[in-house]
Amino acid sequence: MIKKTFYNLPYEKRKRITDAVIKEFMERPNEKVSINRIIKTAEISRGSFYQYFDDKVDLIEIITKTMFDESSNKAKEILKLSCGDLFVMYIKMFDYFDDYSSQKQTMKIMRNIVDSFKANDDLVSEYLKNRFNIALSNNEIYLMVDRQNLKFQDNESVKCLIEILTQVLKNAIFDVFVAGSDREEVRERLIKKIDIIKQGAVK
Repeated sequence: MIKKTFYNLPYEKRKRITDAVIKEFMERPNEKVSINRIIKTAEISRGSFYQYFDDKVDLIEIITKTMFDESSNKAKEILKLSCGDLFVMYIKMFDYFDDYSSQKQTMKIMRNIVDSFKANDDLVSEYLKNRFNIALSNNEIYLMVDRQNLKFQDNESVKCLIEILTQVLKNAIFDVFVAGSDREEVRERLIKKIDIIKQGAVK
């Protein structure tokens, strides 16, 4: 578990450590990731490292948290541009993840994280799933949703709709990046599923 001492660091130092972790995972597979190299690149002592982190799982958490924080910001941006259209947002978020992951550096990191995910299923996969849910189900996104055309407008129903759409998107992303399914086929199925949900949710 990442310790509070890490989050209490000045932004520049925290970013330097995060960048060092990302660089290490980008350049090497999980089993060859070296805490010594991370310490050297980040310019911190070994003692400081263990004041911030317990183990390599914490390092994966740093990377995934950074990625999913960016995803949450992107979701809010899309939702704003689409005037609160939740259904458009989820399709465009799939495209965002697709574009983001197709970048060479990102692909290397994701491949190494997926390898770790397979090796430590209980620890890492649960974290990834929970982090994904948090990224796309936060209160800011919930408050930005245009409810005018929805059949139901009460808070609980809107939250349930977000949970359902998040699960559908999550499954599509895992189909592509973990199971290796064809992107276009997965995207078409995603659009169809979202359209079915939309038919039941919109007036």
